[in-house]
Amino acid sequence: MVANNTVPQEPKDRFEVYRFFDGVSEESRETRSQVRGRVPMVKTFLLEHVSAHGNRRQKSAEAIFGALGCELHRVDETFWVVRAPIQRVAEGKSVREVVGYLESYDARFLAFYTSELADVAQKIVSRWTTASADLDSAWFSSQLLQLLWDKDVQHRGDKRFSKLVFKYDSIFEMPEDDLAFEENDADGAETEEKETAEEDVDWERRRSRFEMGDRIGRIRGSLAALQREYDPLHALYSLRFPSQTGAGCHDLYQNGQVTNRAGTFLDHRNTVRYFHQLYNTVLDETEGVAWARDEQQAAGPSLRLKGVPLMVRFDQPLNEATFNRWVALAFQKRNRFRLWGDPIRLGPTKVHAYGADRHLWQPINLEMTEHGLVAILPQGTCGNTFHRLVTNIQRFVCPKVQAWVGSRPFADLLKNLPSPEAYR
Repeated sequence: MVANNTVPQEPKDRFEVYRFFDGVSEESRETRSQVRGRVPMVKTFLLEHVSAHGNRRQKSAEAIFGALGCELHRVDETFWVVRAPIQRVAEGKSVREVVGYLESYDARFLAFYTSELADVAQKIVSRWTTASADLDSAWFSSQLLQLLWDKDVQHRGDKRFSKLVFKYDSIFEMPEDDLAFEENDADGAETEEKETAEEDVDWERRRSRFEMGDRIGRIRGSLAALQREYDPLHALYSLRFPSQTGAGCHDLYQNGQVTNRAGTFLDHRNTVRYFHQLYNTVLDETEGVAWARDEQQAAGPSLRLKGVPLMVRFDQPLNEATFNRWVALAFQKRNRFRLWGDPIRLGPTKVHAYGADRHLWQPINLEMTEHGLVAILPQGTCGNTFHRLVTNIQRFVCPKVQAWVGSRPFADLLKNLPSPEAYR
């Protein structure tokens, strides 16, 4: 963890914080060029609250974070210092410390800036989104990241470097008693995955982690062929964006984390604002399609439910054992899908669930089969729910899928994206 006394405790304005993060960004670049290992980097987490067009009341940042035990010190109308409870093992107690800074981009989206190491920052944000129904991460699905590669990154210069990380982990093929099924996925930007020791239990299941770090022209020349041959390469987990203002880059992760590997915080913030506008556009498109329809949808031979369906079809059907574990674990208290429900068996590989999305506790009805999932989401449902479901299905259930919102292909919702040129 970054030494607490180095971060601005009571900045007189946000620019004092920006200057501090500029120093961290420059120092981390110099340190990485000299030594190997973990160094603090500036990172931002995009957090989503609730749409002004939905059927839920919006809350202030003070109300949301106060309920989480945090103290917000207002710097200006849209910028706060965040003091959060941190467990200090040496002292044997929890103390409130400055862990980062919060900026409101609009009534729906907040950006949390921090220079804590990735695993610490991820745990802080995970606690917030797990404990609060008012907060969720922004979810950049594999399909959205792929579109950003196709429409943006691969056009930033053939000689520039990028990196694509693919992750697929078929956790539902593991024995249930041995499944560590936690909300936080602390394997992010700056941590190295631990090698399994010879004595450790290593369940035989499908698990892929693959990185392509190279010049953009070389990646473009081989990516499509590799994806045709190996379907986990459709589970794109993170994407590196070369800076458009100079050397360095920015890494975007599925959970809305953006890590700065460029030399200035201004470049980083402008890039995050681009991602925010992009994701906001995607949510508007999703909700525009979903909320425009309010009709009876068939969810099975005997079920007719009112709402708009998200339909996800797996490229390969699940076997019965994997399907059963998916159903058993998808609704337990802590689960990656943030769902709550009571599954009802309609057949060996067919289940219906009347449930709720833990983000804002919106109702959701699900039909799960070995071939895919149908989620019926009523008028006013947060578009984030659609994107979280698709993201986690590709990461943990089936890496290659087809998805639709109503009759519209999911990929079509991602086409009208803003240009990064406006955020230089």
